[in-house]
Amino acid sequence: MTGDKLMFDIGKALGLPNVDIVRSADVKFGDFSTNVALKATRNSKPALPAGRQETRNPLEIAKGIADAISKIESVEKAEVAGPGFVNIWMKKSYWQAQLQNVLSTDKKYGSNDWGKGKKARVEFVSANPTGPLHFGNARGGPIGDTIARVLEFSGYKVLREYIDNDRGNQVWELGKTLAVGAGLVQVKEEELTYKGEYTADLAKRVKNEIGNASNKSEDEIIKAFGEAGVKVQFEEIIADCRAMGIDFDLIVHESDLQAKAKSYIDKLDRRGLVKKADGAFWFAPKGEFLGDSNAVIIKSDGNYTYFTADVVYHSEKFESGYDLVVDVFGSNTIGHVPKLKALASVLGFNLENFKVILYQFVRIKRGSDIFNMSKRAGNFVTAAEVLDEVGRDAFRFFILMHDSNTHMDFDLELAREKSNKNPVFYVQYAHARTASILEKQETGNLKQETNYELLKTDYELNLIKQITRLPGLVEDISKSFAVHQLTTYSTELADSFHKFYENCKVISEEEELTAARIGLVKSTQIVLANTLGLLGVSAPEKM
Repeated sequence: MTGDKLMFDIGKALGLPNVDIVRSADVKFGDFSTNVALKATRNSKPALPAGRQETRNPLEIAKGIADAISKIESVEKAEVAGPGFVNIWMKKSYWQAQLQNVLSTDKKYGSNDWGKGKKARVEFVSANPTGPLHFGNARGGPIGDTIARVLEFSGYKVLREYIDNDRGNQVWELGKTLAVGAGLVQVKEEELTYKGEYTADLAKRVKNEIGNASNKSEDEIIKAFGEAGVKVQFEEIIADCRAMGIDFDLIVHESDLQAKAKSYIDKLDRRGLVKKADGAFWFAPKGEFLGDSNAVIIKSDGNYTYFTADVVYHSEKFESGYDLVVDVFGSNTIGHVPKLKALASVLGFNLENFKVILYQFVRIKRGSDIFNMSKRAGNFVTAAEVLDEVGRDAFRFFILMHDSNTHMDFDLELAREKSNKNPVFYVQYAHARTASILEKQETGNLKQETNYELLKTDYELNLIKQITRLPGLVEDISKSFAVHQLTTYSTELADSFHKFYENCKVISEEEELTAARIGLVKSTQIVLANTLGLLGVSAPEKM
């Protein structure tokens, strides 16, 4: 019996088509709980003592619900708690029966059909190509890619996308710095925007690519250096993303979007969504200004803005026939969110299906030393440096341990440590331990007739309960995008497995018990591998 089957049985017993059942956070409150009594209406007619259907007292409704739930075969007991909650304890046989489902479902265990037949677009990273991908921007990579993996595991067809910001004043400013570095232009240092050490090497590389510039004007040299510089940096950023385990299905260049800008702006203008003021053109949904200077789409000098590309690109997204659009941006772009939601609204795209995930700033720690992030000043740690030092697995896992809404410190020393203090090592070691056990024992006895009712200890049952959390967790994350919950879950699952291993002898002279425990170990291995797969982290068989 699965959790979905449990909800069906409870809903049937209560005469309710949809019942919300959640895992209890504390075992003393049962295995599951429901607040259906608090939501009950006169029309719901939940099971109540005879003659009491007219009552609206939540406690009495809850008592009737608890009595009905207690009669379900797999339920040990149900009790009323608080103002109307019902806590549910399942029989051991319920949990023991779950293992065969895990084993038969295997690599698909934890998946669901929530998004079956639907398509989703997920944009992430999209870093400015004016320098190396610094670690702060790189945080969006594992977040966006894991969201995409969870959506795919939930039935969606997912498009991973990236926008290359290869136009704008930033390109000119980078070109100026590089042209000065190449000795072809004379500009005072205080007039240079980008001053990092990386610019010296980049200037040499670009100079070699451009070749003889003696026949060009100063402005032409700066333009050429800027365009070549961002192209080089873009290619390196994409290489860094691949090193993180990320491949994009679609890469869009801002220069191409700007080429389409006029037709999109004209369309908005015909609908009365563009206003002219101070010589500039502004995006004005409902004919009103947003009170934000960043809503300018054509500047007074006739040039487009960064937001212009957003208007074009998101118009294409909202009109592309996709069911879900997800943007993963740095928190410094928060000012764009209301404008993009306004654009979605005027284009008729359901705002419930447009999600913007903002991730906060990152600091790199090495012992007590803190490294700040500033691409312009050049005092920053690159994503490539961290990847080289700690590897892809620790890179992704450590980023994903934190809620995207919180600031995070990335501890380089801990990420490199090969001990149980390092959470990714701890989880991977659990998977390697399952592989070691299974290597010693033939697994051909994992048959339907394996007697899993022999798994009675708290260590065994607690491990089964952890294993079976994955399907509900994946479905929740496919809606909440709180991917950090996967790292917490994987650590808790690994902890339950280590405790089981330390207290229960897996291979013994008792053949039936050995077979049951081998099934439990194999189930653990499956779920650890599936969870690590969602995180984009490897599941080693030896460590």
